Parts: sequence; structure tokens; C-alpha cells
Amino acid sequence: MKRIVPAIMLLCLTACAAGQLMRPPELATAEGVNMAPGCAAIFPQGCWQFVHAIDFTMQDGTGGNVVGVTSLTGDGLACALMTVEGFTLFEAVYSNDAKLVVKRAVPPFDKPAFAEGLLADVRLIFLAPDAAEVRYGWLADRTEVCRYTGGDGRITDLLPTADACWQIKTYTSKLVMDRTIVGRACRKSGNGLIPEHIELRGFGQGEYTLKMTLIQADHLNQESLP
Repeated sequence: MKRIVPAIMLLCLTACAAGQLMRPPELATAEGVNMAPGCAAIFPQGCWQFVHAIDFTMQDGTGGNVVGVTSLTGDGLACALMTVEGFTLFEAVYSNDAKLVVKRAVPPFDKPAFAEGLLADVRLIFLAPDAAEVRYGWLADRTEVCRYTGGDGRITDLLPTADACWQIKTYTSKLVMDRTIVGRACRKSGNGLIPEHIELRGFGQGEYTLKMTLIQADHLNQESLP
């Protein structure tokens, strides 16, 4: 097995590092066109539990394998990381009022920066972005885009038809790319799309890559959630 502890320590220290100099592409505004339903389909609706095998790699080539469990509760989410043998390394819950509660964190996963960085990635994958402004349009290659601009100036581009699945790209308030997420092998579930594979890349002084392979996806009743 690859070295888990050193790699995740680096991940928690560098997940929020400044991004590479990649700017948001120009967007040709779509007049009278509403792409919102397609972009909303990227994010699971209702209460779900997802289990993924996660392979992560740091810029220096170190990395490791863990199992991630994410539960969408309707008013927030819960997530946990476990070893492949089933030992819980980290567990936390996040509510929609922006409260993060860490329920279990085995050293060195007890660092605040790790919890914040991990939950930022999880929210980006599973929860629709908050926005002060939304624009709909196309890139130069006619790829559809929903561009969300937050109150803090951060930009999130949702590409609901890219790679026959979807993509998410985020930019800092200085308009520098800091994360990309690519979903592949999507399957429909109601009005949503569930990818079999997800790849997240974080940019900056400490780049990292998370490759997530879906093991199980369950649509839950509220009573079934932790």
C-alpha cells in the first residue's frame, strides 16, 4: 500500500493553496436559454449515501488508498474516511448553516486544515454552489456552462454535458483556477446523473489528485441517515 499518512498530511496543508494561472474562459451569454435543469442534475437530490474507493496522489508522487462514505442528509452532509480494512480515520458532519462538527479524527487527521480542506472538496462534488449571480452560456467549442459567482468573488463553472457526463471548475476570487472535477460514465437516476468515476484535481503549490470509483449508491429515507 502507498504511504497514507505523509500524503494526507500534505493534502490537509496544501488543499487551499493558491491556484495555477488558469483563468475562467470567455463565456458567450445565452439569451433566453435556461440551462439550470441540466446543471442541477449534477448534484444528487434528496437523501443519499455514496461509498467510493479513493486513490489520491500528491505532487511528489506519494499517495494512498482509502474508502470514503458520504451521506447527504437534506440539511447538510456527513462524511467519513476509512482504511480498506474498515478502520475509521476521520468522521465529520456539515450543516447548511455552515457548521462543521468533527466526530472522530485519528492523528494526524485531527488538524483543522484537514477537516476544512476535505469538507470543501466534498461540498464541491455533492452540493450545488451558493451564488450571488448566475450566468448561462457557451464556451468557444459550444460547451454549455452555468457560471456561479459567489458573494466572495469565487467562480464555479458547471459543464453539464462535458465528457458525456459533467465537469466542475472553480476559480479563486482572483480568478485563478484552484480545482477541477471530472465525472465519467454517468448513469441517470431520476433527474440526476451519478458518475461511476470522479477525478478531482487541486492546483497550487501543493497539487493533488483524487480518483474516486463508485462502490455503492443508495437513495435513503431520512430515518436511515446517521
